[in-house]
Amino acid sequence: MSLEGINWLAVIVSAVIYFILGALWYSPVLFAKPFIRYRFGGTEMPQTEGGGQPLEYLFTFVAEMVSAFVLALFVRAAGAATLLDGIVVGLAAAVGFAVTSTFVNNMFSGAHKMLWVINSGYVLVAFAIMGALLALWR
Repeated sequence: MSLEGINWLAVIVSAVIYFILGALWYSPVLFAKPFIRYRFGGTEMPQTEGGGQPLEYLFTFVAEMVSAFVLALFVRAAGAATLLDGIVVGLAAAVGFAVTSTFVNNMFSGAHKMLWVINSGYVLVAFAIMGALLALWR
């Protein structure tokens, strides 16, 4: 498989959008309160040593770069070239890999099911946006 035809700038922008969406998704503007309630069982985030360190954000961004890159490969392989094509490929990748895998992990970890819903919603929206961007910006 060749990497020819991958728009690297679109991959980087997709990863940045994924990262920014995460900051918004888990902020008080959207889902911070229910996330904290279902994740920690309270109304405030517990203070943990090392939480929110720059290295955690760097690793998160690297993981999102990998996701954007692999999604770009899927978009290219599917021949997606329209907004709808990109959204469908993005959602298929999210549902087929991320959402189903995290469901199994969530089920056996004892975490509240709503935590899975919040996290999966983030992935679904992010992959739909990235898929659309990667299909249109070739």
